[in-house]
Amino acid sequence: MIDDDLDIVQNGDICYLIDGRYGRIWAGLSLRYDSGAAPEGWFFLRETSENRVLNRELVAAGLVELGSKVGVGRRTVQLARVKRG
Repeated sequence: MIDDDLDIVQNGDICYLIDGRYGRIWAGLSLRYDSGAAPEGWFFLRETSENRVLNRELVAAGLVELGSKVGVGRRTVQLARVKRG
């Protein structure tokens, strides 16, 4: 369940949840790779075991939109972006 005090922030290819009560980053949602950059308006979704449930909740709540999976170096990664409005 997404807490009312959490805000989702996307700044370029960086995305995170911030706790509005304390002004601290609560969870990182994006990853950066030396071998490639996310397209404009998108970020590479952090798909660790710790983030999988959170990612599903954000998509189900309509806060995050999933794009295509793309190759970055030797990896295949999920593109995502924060849904506005």
